[in-house]
Amino acid sequence: MKTHQKVMSWIVDYGYMVRGALTGLVYFRPPQHYLGHRTEGKFPVVIIPGILGRWSFMKPIGDSISLLGHPVYIVPKLGYNLFSIPLSAEIVEKVISTISHKEGEKGIILVAHSKGGLIGKYFLAHHNQNKKVIGMVSIATPYSGSSMAKLFPSITPFKELDIESNVLRDLERHSIVNQNIISLFPEYDNHVWAKQGSFLEGAINRAVPVHGHHRVVFDTQMKEEVLQGLEFFMKKVKV
Repeated sequence: MKTHQKVMSWIVDYGYMVRGALTGLVYFRPPQHYLGHRTEGKFPVVIIPGILGRWSFMKPIGDSISLLGHPVYIVPKLGYNLFSIPLSAEIVEKVISTISHKEGEKGIILVAHSKGGLIGKYFLAHHNQNKKVIGMVSIATPYSGSSMAKLFPSITPFKELDIESNVLRDLERHSIVNQNIISLFPEYDNHVWAKQGSFLEGAINRAVPVHGHHRVVFDTQMKEEVLQGLEFFMKKVKV
């Protein structure tokens, strides 16, 4: 990919980043159909945004999931997702417990973007002993970290994304849960600077022909891949 194409991808991607941020100024609460529109046989879904992103950044994907009849839950206490990954996973665990009590034995699926995928994997590795969550579809998640984190060496939420961080090393050791993860990612990611990118050994990995770490959340094909991922996990449970 040529330099001018990368530059243009950055510019366009940051336009989508701003678009996602502005969405958060309009939507403080999820639409009523997130929990009000349900189709029998559809499993509940929890969306987890990336760093500096509120739940509303993932609204384009959340809407698509909801319109298929899945009850869609958010994690309000994550705010702008600046807590540590372990603490964030504990916050998610409390929401999962509430959902499980409300929805019964039906499996729960996580859909996460960027850092949200690391939180999701941490949950699967440390808080999912009862298997309430059956799988996760992650989007543009830096499973191997990102060298971009070195630009913010003193800010804890970014330090965790460093290739050598203790959290990422811990997640690497818990490879058994990778079989319950579908890792989706853009063919060019301007924020995940790592040799393996979002590739996760043992998971289902799939690149989508779109450029941009934020733009990918709004991409039509990515939405379709997410929906197919949900169907994959539901069929896996029903078999």
